[in-house]
Amino acid sequence: MFFKMKTLHHRIAAAAVLALFVAGCGKDDPISPEEEHYGAEGLVLIDSGNRFFRYFRGEIDSEYGRVDVLEVPHGQLTSHWSIRFLDEDGNEMAPPSGEGYSFTWVIADPSVVEVVQDEGDEGKFEFHLHGLEEGETTIVLQIAHEGHVDFRTSPIPVHVVEEFEAEGLVLIDSGNRFFRYFQGKIDSTDGRATYLEAPIGLTPHWSIKFLDSHGEEIDPPDGPEFTLDWDIDDPSVVEVYQDEGDEGKFEFHLRGLKEGETTIVLQVAHEGHVDFRTPPIPVHVMSQAGQHGEPVGLRLKEEDSGEVLVQASREGKGDSTGVLALAVGDTTDHIETVFFDDQDVEFQPEAPDETLGIAVADTSLLGIDPPVAPEYWAFKLIGKKAGTTTITLSIVHDGEAEHTFVPISVVISAPSQ
Repeated sequence: MFFKMKTLHHRIAAAAVLALFVAGCGKDDPISPEEEHYGAEGLVLIDSGNRFFRYFRGEIDSEYGRVDVLEVPHGQLTSHWSIRFLDEDGNEMAPPSGEGYSFTWVIADPSVVEVVQDEGDEGKFEFHLHGLEEGETTIVLQIAHEGHVDFRTSPIPVHVVEEFEAEGLVLIDSGNRFFRYFQGKIDSTDGRATYLEAPIGLTPHWSIKFLDSHGEEIDPPDGPEFTLDWDIDDPSVVEVYQDEGDEGKFEFHLRGLKEGETTIVLQVAHEGHVDFRTPPIPVHVMSQAGQHGEPVGLRLKEEDSGEVLVQASREGKGDSTGVLALAVGDTTDHIETVFFDDQDVEFQPEAPDETLGIAVADTSLLGIDPPVAPEYWAFKLIGKKAGTTTITLSIVHDGEAEHTFVPISVVISAPSQ
């Protein structure tokens, strides 16, 4: 009987201990029921107002240009980062400020990176990362409370890299520095733009200069491992276009695809990571009369009726459709040339800065009555001898063919008896 009573007492005691343990287990760590628990489901990291990193319910959210890796320059501090937490609905809330709360962290390899807090920020939810040596590790960010942890992230990747250092950039159009971003802010002084504006079609050719910590201009990095990169929130509104030979360089156009508004993040990509990025820059696309994109084809029309006789693509963009026909001894009425971009916007380049070039494959069969002012984009065909040949049209600028189009067939028939 004594043995049975002892066993029963042990079972009751064990059950009581187990009940206390279960009651004391919080979501992350043991917390007694009486203690206040700060209920966070995620966090964002903020650099000068830019919410560049977001973690929510166990997942890193890299939408809208946010990073999925924390990048730290070797031998340097990151910018000053602050933390805002996320509630169960993903809404931001301020860090806990009550007694006993503090910011803590766990770094997998502390020889690669360390956390640095400014004087007076110790324990606050603000910090820098300091790159100690090139490499990769992870960091867990935590809310500590009276000896336990109320919230922790999963391990967040950290890369310490040699990087191109910049604090801002300017965009330049034909020598005009029309846009400036510096240390987290768009600088609209001196008439500079607060947003980027694009037509339906291409903007002018823009180049980039970067800014150092003093706001002085520095050249873009010139190694092949550094390239211009971007992230557009709504790529159906606008895209980046780089001229042939400029791919990856720090020169570009914006191409408006439809009217609307979106944002673009401009970045310096470096061997799989980003050395520098802007916050999202507003972009407005507006349709404006007379604006167009690069020509992708041309149409030859009968001048009086507007009837399309032939359509030809730019070289490398497709073929031609239709044939021009005339008889020996005949001269056609004026044939008008119009060009179109990839949004099918028709246009004629500004003359006489740009002119129409016409090359005939066999001049013994066909002659050309060339364009004259003010009809810079109209010409006539003259039938010389029966046969088939081609004409090749181009847009000429400063004596050089700027855009050339696929050959167009011309049939010259014998005169009717």
